[in-house]
Amino acid sequence: MTWSTEPGTLNPEPYSVFRLAWLTDLHLNFLPYVQVDEFLGRVESLEADAVVITGDISEARELGRMLGHIEQRLQHPVYFVLGNHDFYHGSIREVRATASRACEAAGAAGRLHYLTAMPDPVELTATVGLVGHDGWADARLGDYERSLVMMNDYRLIAELAVHGKRDRRPILQALGDEAAQHIRELLPAALARYEQVLLATHVPPLREACWHEGHPSDDEWAPHFTCKAMGDAILEIMRDFPERQLMVFCGHTHSPGECRPLPNIHILTGGAKYGQPTVQRVFEFP
Repeated sequence: MTWSTEPGTLNPEPYSVFRLAWLTDLHLNFLPYVQVDEFLGRVESLEADAVVITGDISEARELGRMLGHIEQRLQHPVYFVLGNHDFYHGSIREVRATASRACEAAGAAGRLHYLTAMPDPVELTATVGLVGHDGWADARLGDYERSLVMMNDYRLIAELAVHGKRDRRPILQALGDEAAQHIRELLPAALARYEQVLLATHVPPLREACWHEGHPSDDEWAPHFTCKAMGDAILEIMRDFPERQLMVFCGHTHSPGECRPLPNIHILTGGAKYGQPTVQRVFEFP
């Protein structure tokens, strides 16, 4: 069983619970340092046992420094994946290496954990596990060929910027397949052990979770805001574990919403505004 509270509210139950704060699409590079520090102070004041961040923390040039500041400022474990903005003005390979180095710099007992690079599920409680991967919009949903959307991803991320639209599509699909493979390896192992598993990713894994102003994205935008490979993997795996529960945290669209594609899957998409980072929810697990 899980439930959520508004940030800062007191736990109404007398017994101990595990509190997890969920953040997404922070875009901290839009804020002066003092406001970044103030926001992290608000997160720390929640007294959560852990924090999960589902991408778009900053941009490539500042990501390492920002992750280091988060690790120093928050006195509890921080589990994160990266979003498309985190790779802006850099390359996917280099930025992922930067994230891994930030975790290594925190030391063996450090509080910073990059889920994409973790080979095993994370135990949050005896009954709740955590897995995650950056994910990637893989151009498989909607109408990529006719879409006129030109994402900044295709201009500002090294591996994508050197290709035209047609040659870019197989690269996007390969990135989606990589994310799905990671989940295919870790999610069954987590479900075999834990009654409930949390999955953190940046890109919505299903069209039903790709919210824009209260509605799923249309054919113009869906190719750039959904990871079908990840969604297919999740649906296939969860059909094999009908007695287990999966909660997916994602972002990317900046529009909030929820969907339940199967009775044992609950997907939450976070809302966001540039320059106004917020706590999405605080979840409590007995």
